[in-house]
Amino acid sequence: MESEANLTQELVTNETEAQTEATAPTGETAAAPAEQTEVEATPEAVEAPEAEEAPATEEAATADEAPAAETTEEGETIIATPDVAPAQSKIDIARIAKEELIARAKELADSSEWRKASDAQRALMEEWRAAGYAGKEQNDKLWEEFRAARDVFFTRRDEHYAELREHQAEVIKVKKDIISEAQALTADVQNWVKTSDALNELMNRWKAAGNAGRENEQQLWEEFNGIRRDFRSRRKADLADRRAKERENAEAKRKLVDEAKAIAESEEYIRENSDRMRALNEEYKAIGYAGRPANDTLWQELRAAQNSYWEGNSARRNQQRRERSERLQEAVERKNGQIEHLKDQNETLTTRLESTLNPEKVAQIKRWIEENEERVDGLKDDIDQIKKKI
Repeated sequence: MESEANLTQELVTNETEAQTEATAPTGETAAAPAEQTEVEATPEAVEAPEAEEAPATEEAATADEAPAAETTEEGETIIATPDVAPAQSKIDIARIAKEELIARAKELADSSEWRKASDAQRALMEEWRAAGYAGKEQNDKLWEEFRAARDVFFTRRDEHYAELREHQAEVIKVKKDIISEAQALTADVQNWVKTSDALNELMNRWKAAGNAGRENEQQLWEEFNGIRRDFRSRRKADLADRRAKERENAEAKRKLVDEAKAIAESEEYIRENSDRMRALNEEYKAIGYAGRPANDTLWQELRAAQNSYWEGNSARRNQQRRERSERLQEAVERKNGQIEHLKDQNETLTTRLESTLNPEKVAQIKRWIEENEERVDGLKDDIDQIKKKI
């Protein structure tokens, strides 16, 4: 069976072909019925078979219809065959030929090879015309049988083409809808990957829809495929722009990474360097994507430089805290020593106070003792404050 795409060329505006038998030969009373409508790519009018001329007289008809006879030496009479002599009448020959054509038409009636069978049916009609007149009683009967066999095929073929046209109309609608979806989908692309996946899904639906007919299919495909080509072209241009931007971003990020490494390697843990390291992190994030693998590599390098700096800064601060704690502890110890020294002084002054009778010296010693006690209290307060800082 030919594919539907090839058969659609037979669906043209002028789809009918009237076939009419010529007027019955001389001596017949009825005209031959009209031939079944055909749908072909290039319709051609089929002429009616030529009429056989009836014999001029009854005697002539009788003479014409009588088979030629031949007598053997033994006196037997035989009927000559066409291979030997034209013994059969033209009417009998025509009848036999038309019966064979009817049998062949019936064989073609169930065929679904529409184009091939249509050509064969036309050939049968040409043979039918050439077969000649089969007699008044048989000619019309044979024609009706022949036409009936042809009607079966052409009715089936017309129904097939009608279904095909209906199917193609549905396919056209589906594919026009797909084209509209593709146009809307690619009008303002926000995500090239998702849009590409959606277009691929539309392509799968396009293939599953079937064939819309040769002329329609080509036009629809050019429109749909044009949308796909335009999308791919714009995606390619966008990709080139993004690649260029990524290279530019990578260069900018490389400069920041190198600066971060230089700060970390300086081991100068000062406020200016700490502030700059924090600013580098923010500037790096603001630059944007640098493409793979550069984006990941540069980020790892920046984080390593920052971690190195902050770890060094933390170690320095810990060291400073330890040193400060040690200094404070030493201060506490010094102040405790001063307290002990003042207490010793007061013990000595107390002893002198007990052995002194001079009122002035007694008053002076008491003042010294009071002053030392005040100094001890002050030193103790200092120690409490220092311990809070340790």
